Amino acid sequence: MQHTNKLAALLGFFICLMIVSPAGWAQQSGVPWDRLSPDEQKVLQPFADRWNQLPPDKQAHLQKGANRWRNLTPDQRRNMKQRMKTWQQMTPDQRQRVRRKFEHFSKLPPEERKQLRRSRQWFNNLPPEKKQRLQKRWRNMPPEQRKQFLKRQHPRQSMQRKHRNMTHQPPRQQSRHR
Repeated sequence: MQHTNKLAALLGFFICLMIVSPAGWAQQSGVPWDRLSPDEQKVLQPFADRWNQLPPDKQAHLQKGANRWRNLTPDQRRNMKQRMKTWQQMTPDQRQRVRRKFEHFSKLPPEERKQLRRSRQWFNNLPPEKKQRLQKRWRNMPPEQRKQFLKRQHPRQSMQRKHRNMTHQPPRQQSRHR
């Protein structure tokens, strides 16, 4: 029973992720429960009683999430369960903030996303003591000093922001080609 609850919570997390993802996964018509593979039925069991009433796009999102889940390694599954637990413990405001950050990240040009991933990987590979020192240093940094640091790290973004503020222009959609 507890395993089913965890699985349902995990699938709920997948649904949240899928809401902000492209709608291109939607199917034209739904998939009847009995046409799902046995593996899909096993993962999607918490939805069995209402599967046929779900809209086709929701079925497609859940099915895609179930397929992703089946292809994860045990370590990835443990990691995903931990993330889901963290997600469940967040307040609605915290969840909304995460969604906005994800949306912002998704709109960044590929090179900037790549750089952010590299920076995160670098940080994650640091020894715990060094991570804690850097985090403490960041938290204790005055807001103006943080801004200066970010400007040095991302001068192009800073210039674009400055230009928008001077001309009172709303942010533009970034071009994929530079």
